[in-house]
Amino acid sequence: MANRPCGACTVCCTWLPIPAGHVGPEDKPAGVDCPYLTCAGCRKYENRPIICRRFECAFLKARAWPVEWRPDRSGLLCLSESLPNGLWGSAVYELAAGRLDSPVGRAIIKQLLEQSNFVVLITQDGRRTLRPGLRMDTKPERIPRPHFVQNHRPKDSSLRPHNRPLP
Repeated sequence: MANRPCGACTVCCTWLPIPAGHVGPEDKPAGVDCPYLTCAGCRKYENRPIICRRFECAFLKARAWPVEWRPDRSGLLCLSESLPNGLWGSAVYELAAGRLDSPVGRAIIKQLLEQSNFVVLITQDGRRTLRPGLRMDTKPERIPRPHFVQNHRPKDSSLRPHNRPLP
């Protein structure tokens, strides 16, 4: 369960891909509205699919993040999680051109760099940069299933660098 409410934000309902069988019989591609999304939010919110109930963007996990950092306001969707190799990784998806380089974007990236082993930035046009600038990947890589679709999500925060919880 999320540490804070989504409010009016429905960015993940459109931006993230969802494999077939979770919200419908077909895959829901990135950039396409979830079939349950309406102008007032999720029409199945109380009984939404388990993949949606388990999902938490970095903003939801981080109580100290200002409301201006919420994805619908910042133009950035941030994901942070413990990975199987014991590292803590973060990804920042740019939803609107130029948001990664905005003052809010730079502040979010700085915060994520402080609490993660690595941060991957994904520009609106799909270019990926591994921070702090170690590698640039100019070809989009097809991932067979979204990284956030897992059978088991570790709840142990001891894998996070310096054992620091998200703010």
